[in-house]
Amino acid sequence: MYGARLVACGYSQVPGVDFSENYSPVVNDITLRLLLIAKMVYGLQTKIIDVETAFLYGDLEEEIFMECPRGLEGVTDEHALQLYQCIYGLVQAARQYYKKFIKILKSIGFVGGDVDPCLLMQNNEKGLIYVAVYVDDNFLIGTNEAIEDTIASLRAKGLVLKETDNLDDYLSCQILFSNDGQSAWLGQPHLISKLQKKFGDQVSGKRSYKTPGTPGFHCIRNTDPDLALSKELHKDYRSGVGMLLYLVKYSRPDIANCVRELSKVLDSATGEAYNEMLRVIKFVLDTHDLGLRMIPTEGRDLPWVLVLYCDSDYAGDPDSRKSVSGYILFVRGVPVAWRSKAQRSVTLSSSEAEWISLSEAVKEIMFVLQLLGAMKIKVQLPVTVLVDNVGAIFMSSNVTTSSRTKHVDICTKYVRQYVEDGIVKIVFVRSESNRSDIMTKNVQGDLFDKHASHLVVPKHSQR
Repeated sequence: MYGARLVACGYSQVPGVDFSENYSPVVNDITLRLLLIAKMVYGLQTKIIDVETAFLYGDLEEEIFMECPRGLEGVTDEHALQLYQCIYGLVQAARQYYKKFIKILKSIGFVGGDVDPCLLMQNNEKGLIYVAVYVDDNFLIGTNEAIEDTIASLRAKGLVLKETDNLDDYLSCQILFSNDGQSAWLGQPHLISKLQKKFGDQVSGKRSYKTPGTPGFHCIRNTDPDLALSKELHKDYRSGVGMLLYLVKYSRPDIANCVRELSKVLDSATGEAYNEMLRVIKFVLDTHDLGLRMIPTEGRDLPWVLVLYCDSDYAGDPDSRKSVSGYILFVRGVPVAWRSKAQRSVTLSSSEAEWISLSEAVKEIMFVLQLLGAMKIKVQLPVTVLVDNVGAIFMSSNVTTSSRTKHVDICTKYVRQYVEDGIVKIVFVRSESNRSDIMTKNVQGDLFDKHASHLVVPKHSQR
């Protein structure tokens, strides 16, 4: 049998005439990890529902005409079709579907969407349920009765759904729970298979490494045309770094810093950068069974505890002399947010670099606190922030007007506001115990193993 689908030529749509907005949000990766923690702590059930032919449900807000498809009887070149609902190919199809689906969810009793527009919840006599929306793939976590009632209500609204009980393929991730449901492993085997297929031959003869990145290595922008990669290798470089970035996003925070270094020269990579990328890929392939460590602390009715490790590498970029910020946020002992990123401006001291990194980390804390508030989950305050710089800790509790600090006034006020309100408590930690150290620099093997063990674990550990 053959099927046919009418598809619009979205490339011919005129902005401001045929569409005005086309952005459609998807669930935040931090939200997904918090939901998985809630599932383990509260003993909830999970299910994935896929809305079939999703983009046909959206209601159009513009008046759109299209040419009649060839083979349609009784029409001439003077005829045109007017669209009353979205079809595949329209620029705004994803956005209009999202608006329609959220509207349906709220009509059956769901609330939320203020912090993460793709996270909604409902708590009634059927029990508690959360829905995370990622285009047409929806992640449901809740009591079994609440899940079944939600699915029945969505079908009653005219949606055609396909249900999946296992979590072997959600956003290219595989999620495995232990037999007792108290811990989990999150990995991306599909993406690692793609890396193996694309780069396996290039790394097969390389030695194995204890760390993903060469200790002390920094990518430097190339200005010599003779050292530039060929067009084909440059394409492979961008493709490889893109896949590694997606690994960092969901399951491999241990390679965040070395991938950040590689991403600095996407438009000007050299053979040295390409070889470093192959080293990272070789490490990922050799450690393909590693995934995110999700072992929440026990205590169903206890408030959730948040701990954040924060660090910086002063003037770590040889080109711009910008410092590197890094942090890892643990919720009930599970890493839920991490970042390795160059700072926006050049700092004039290590304390200032730590302070800028701290301000970025506090912004992440506030986002997670708002998410947990939207999920109606109690949090233990203050949130502990561990920093290995005494100067940054001093600035968090004292107003100074010295020549070294008076130009960082905005960040100072932002962080100190939450310290004074009792939301954040900044505590000193020794550098060798700062788990975010691997987010700011490529470290030696023993130190890497020490910190990475808190972030990733082998797949077979979840049984």
